[in-house]
Amino acid sequence: MNLAPPLLAAEHLSFYWHLPILIVVVCLVYGATRHDRWDRIMHEACRWMLRMALFLVGIMLVLSGLALDGSPVVVRVAVATVGLALEASLLFIK
Repeated sequence: MNLAPPLLAAEHLSFYWHLPILIVVVCLVYGATRHDRWDRIMHEACRWMLRMALFLVGIMLVLSGLALDGSPVVVRVAVATVGLALEASLLFIK
C-alpha cells in the first residue's frame, strides 16, 4: 500500500520547486497593493501565505484521497475528509 500522493512522485517533484517562491512573491505583491507601510505589507503577506499554503495542502489531501486506488476505503475517506476539514477551516481564519 503506497500512501505517497501521486503528485509527489519523483518525475513530478522538480516541477514544484518553484511553488514556494511563487507563493511568497504573489503574497508580497498582494500585500503591497493594499498597504504602504512595510510592517503592514509583511503582516498581510504572511496571512496570505498561510491561507494559500493551507488551501494547497487541503486540495492535495483531497485529490490524494481520491487517487489512492489500492488502499482501503477507510484510508481514502480519512485522507479526503482531513483535506475537506482543512478547506472548511479556512473560512474561519481572519
